[in-house]
Parts: sequence; C-alpha cells; structure tokens
Amino acid sequence: MAVPDASRVRVRIAPSPTGFAHLGTASTALYNVLFARASGGTFVLRIDDTDIERNRPEYEAVIYESLHWLGLDWDEGPDKGGPDAPYRQSERLDLYKKDAARLLAEGKAYRCYCTPDELDAERKQAQAEKRPYKYSRRCLIDPPKDRTEFTVRFKVPGGDVRFTDMIRGEMAFDSGLIGDFILVKSDGYPTYQFASPVDDALMKISHVIRGEEHLSNTPYQLMIVDALGYARPLAYAHMPLILAKDGSKLSKRKHPESNLMLYREKGYLPEALINYLALLGWNPGTSQEIFSFDELVRQFSFDRVQHAGARFDWEKLNWINGEYIRALDDEELARRLQPFLPQLDAATILRAVPALKTRLPNLAAAADLLEYLWTDPPPPTLEPEVAERIRAAIEVLKDVPWDPPSIHEALMGVVEKSGSGPNKTFMPIRLAVTGKKISPPIDYTLALLPKDVAMSRLQRVAGVPA
Repeated sequence: MAVPDASRVRVRIAPSPTGFAHLGTASTALYNVLFARASGGTFVLRIDDTDIERNRPEYEAVIYESLHWLGLDWDEGPDKGGPDAPYRQSERLDLYKKDAARLLAEGKAYRCYCTPDELDAERKQAQAEKRPYKYSRRCLIDPPKDRTEFTVRFKVPGGDVRFTDMIRGEMAFDSGLIGDFILVKSDGYPTYQFASPVDDALMKISHVIRGEEHLSNTPYQLMIVDALGYARPLAYAHMPLILAKDGSKLSKRKHPESNLMLYREKGYLPEALINYLALLGWNPGTSQEIFSFDELVRQFSFDRVQHAGARFDWEKLNWINGEYIRALDDEELARRLQPFLPQLDAATILRAVPALKTRLPNLAAAADLLEYLWTDPPPPTLEPEVAERIRAAIEVLKDVPWDPPSIHEALMGVVEKSGSGPNKTFMPIRLAVTGKKISPPIDYTLALLPKDVAMSRLQRVAGVPA
C-alpha cells in the first residue's frame, strides 16, 4: 500500500542489550535505513535497556559494532547524541514517571498492590474455567489495605483500536479482549509497552518499522499514546519474521544462525549479507537478485513485502556471498582474506586469490583450502599403480618453471600419456601434497608451495629419493 506522508520521516530501532546482536535486529535496521534514506529522513538508534538484570554494556557495544560492520549507520543515538537525547531508556526514567503520574492523576491508570501469588491464582482460575485471562481490576475496585509495594496498571478504555499498517493495510483490535496491563513495575522501571510508545511520541517517530512479533503490541501502545494526548505515528510496518529451516522463529537459544556476528566470523561480506537480508521478506518483482545498497534504496517498497515469515536459507546466502566474492578485484579480495589467513603473508594470499575466487562460499573457507601451506599433512598410502602416476608427475615437474601455466601443461602431458583422465591423475597428487581430496586447482595447489616442498611431499609418497 502507499506510504502515508513520507515527507517528514523519522524512524528508529530500539534493541535491548541483553545478549549477542540478533540477525533480526540487522534486518529491522536495514528496512528502517532503506526507508529513511529513500525519503531523506532520519534514522534513530535507541537502546531499550530497562531490563536491569540482563543488560550489559558489552552487549550494547556489540550492537554498535555489528551495525557499523554492516554499514547501517544511524543519525542520532547514544553515541552520537541528537535533539532528543538521551537515547538510552535507563536515562529517561524521569520522563516515564512524569507520564505515569499524569495517567494516575487523570484516572487513566491506577496502582495495583496484588502480589505475584495472587495474580498467579487469578490466571489459574481462568485456565480452570477455560476462559482467556484478564486482570480482575481488583485494585481498581477494592484495593487491599496496608500495602506499600505496587505496580501501575493502565485502565483499558474499551472499544476498537485502529491503525494503518503499510504491509497489512487497515488493522483493528478489540481492546475489550485486553486486560488492564502494567505500565510501571514495582521497581519503578517502565515496561516495554509503556516506555516504547512514550519515546516514539517524544522523539516524533513518524513510522514504526519493526518485526511482526510486535503487531499484537501495537494496540496496547496506541491506547497509551491516545491516553496521554500524544500524536500517533503516521503508520506502522510489521515486517515478516525470519524463520529457521524448520519453520520456527529464529531464536538466540536454539539457532546459531541468529547470531549476527557469526557472519563476520565466518567471512560473509557485509554487503552480501545486506543483499540477502533485503530479500528475506521482500520481493523486487523482477528476476534481479544482486543489489547494491543504492539500488535497494531506490527499489525497496513496502508494497512488495510479503506477509508470511521468510525461512533462512544457507544455500541462498552462500550463493549471494559467492557472487560478491567473485565481483571483488584480486587486491581487494586478498585484503579481506588476510584476517582469515594469519599464517600467510600478503603476497602468498594475493597469488592464491585467482584459485580461491570461484571456490569460496565465504572467506573463512580459504583456511581449509590452504591449510597445507602451513601444515605438513601425513603422507597417504597409495596403491602401486597410483604411486606410479605420481612418479610420472615428478619426472615432468622437476625441470618446469614453478608457475601454474607451466605446471598445468606438464601435468596434462602425464594425463594424455597415461590415458587415465585428469581426475585419476590429479587426485593422488592432491592427496600427497595437501592430505585432502579438495584443494585449489592442482596447478595452483602445487605452485603456491615452494617447489622443493611440493616435490618432497610427492617423492616421499612415491618412494622416490629426494
């Protein structure tokens, strides 16, 4: 559907620093950034750190690091400041207390003195009676006496809550199905349902773009905005969830692929991951699958975002990442490979790049392919006729220049003479030199080693004196 009044766009993400950076955070950030950049708007990073038991400063640092790695930079945030500072919710408690006090004074909220045990008993009673649980409003009607510890509950006004979703269209929720919910916990900290809409209103967030799991939170938050007399966001967009291969929601506890920094550790290019994330839930309407960031800014539209969740697909990510790797020039690919090949000097890595380019699903895979350059593999045991092929290779290789074209030409002569075919000729050579069945092309496999080292490994397998 069309985007309402995109001329004054302010969008945000509000991750919680309670664990590693989640892939869903990157996905949500991407859609917010694309929308903001396409409309000349502002992208805000806000830290939702009101979970005082689980928050850690190192987790907040990982959020910054991972988003910077992806190139998803923000215009305002805790580390940058801005007109609506502070941008950590833990530093905005006075604002929430002020609004909670106003709701109490206006009779739109009330103190709840119920204990956890009493609330649990209410839930169990509803379960026994096979009815949905809603708070009984006991503390609104007849609050218990002589108690001092309380939460603040919102008094749900009733009626429909309607809003526009840029993906799903016009939405309506019956607030009569929602019980009076907690705004402020007994420790004085706001709940997510309270702090988030208050911040969105005070920061003048125009469009709330977030994951589908928050769709059911929207009526709660809009009731609060309306009760406080704040302007609503112009629109919401609830993006489809990223699902695991089995169709379940991608979770930190069950799915390693939910850890955003895993992709940097494995050597996925940030621009490739951005491309892949854009296609998880969005369809450009064409056969194009490789997009630069600028192309995504120009082409992205909420009209083509799917409603259903999108399953994470390693094979598709590897294909996209491989396309990006092959598009890099040799010098740039060598530079990016260096952190994954600390055992090798820059010149050796650059010489290996032409052989690696077509074989890498990610940069970390280079270490497995080139491990033989710094590790001497144990010699394999070969059948006599196979060892004979290696002896033939030794004979033709001993006098050739040590470069891939010369090595290739010499070995093809062995193939033609033996009539065994390239695979039967090259495989025992590969095993003798690398200890593995998979390596770069055989000419590069040999040429990347010093000639004396390569010949020594062949000679010991073939039983030829050095």
